[in-house]
Amino acid sequence: MSKIWIVAENTAWLAVLAAYAKSLQPDGEITAFVHGDEAAARQGIALGATAAFALPLPADALWESYTPLLAEKARAEQPALILLSAAKRCRDMAAQLGALLDAPCFSDVKNLSLTPDGVSGETLVYGGAGVAQATTRAATVLATVAAKACDPALADASRSGTVATLAPAPGAAQVTARLPREARSVNLDGAAKVVGVGRGLSEQKDLAGIEALAKAIGAEMACSRPIAEFFKWMPEERYIGISGQQIKPQLYLAVGISGQAQHYYGVRDAKIIVSVNKDAEALMNLNADYYIVGDWKEVAPSLIQAFGAV
Repeated sequence: MSKIWIVAENTAWLAVLAAYAKSLQPDGEITAFVHGDEAAARQGIALGATAAFALPLPADALWESYTPLLAEKARAEQPALILLSAAKRCRDMAAQLGALLDAPCFSDVKNLSLTPDGVSGETLVYGGAGVAQATTRAATVLATVAAKACDPALADASRSGTVATLAPAPGAAQVTARLPREARSVNLDGAAKVVGVGRGLSEQKDLAGIEALAKAIGAEMACSRPIAEFFKWMPEERYIGISGQQIKPQLYLAVGISGQAQHYYGVRDAKIIVSVNKDAEALMNLNADYYIVGDWKEVAPSLIQAFGAV
């Protein structure tokens, strides 16, 4: 039976990675590493790990300080697979661990499997326009797993296992100050319905019409990258794409979005995609489950009226 490690930034990610590991190998040996104290590590046991390690972060230390220690343990224990959360900290760690171990890494992996021939998985290439499938026989393989890859595992407080705390190795870089991050005003990850806007809107004031539509259907607002990064019409936390947020709502309504691969990557797992675009050949229309060809300024009021009548 292959050994699987899971490395998570917090217990929420831990639950996703534990479920993913068990889906690959239900009776396999899982070792959990989680940022936090021993209570966080004990949560790893409850979620299915046989051993769990807490990775507390001293005030002057960087998350990357744990990388050499994890690499040393991996060389000694030879896990077949190391699953890391596809969040910023663990993505960086995955790259560094891969370099230290000379091990391959599947980024934002899809359809991962453990077989007698090795580890197989799919990743997106060419900015999300294509899918590459690969199999490796490397002794240790790394993979980053998206938050919506599977439903989180359920904790079982009756489970038992070994729990320990690891201290980070001293690093050349030290943290001199930590500043609080501005509070997020939106949780796109948890939204059941999302309305996204793109460059089909000609002015920032047009957002008011889309906000009314989002309110009518009980949806969160999101956008394509140019709206947030170039025009600054919406905060960056609301843009969707390869370098932005990846979401999995029940409904994604794209208004005036061309649907280039960078954006579609972030919504491809939505249960239903609806597009409103005056260009019948827009990629968003072609990739949608349903689409309306027309000017959003004419379509949106009709949709608001229709939803208001429901």
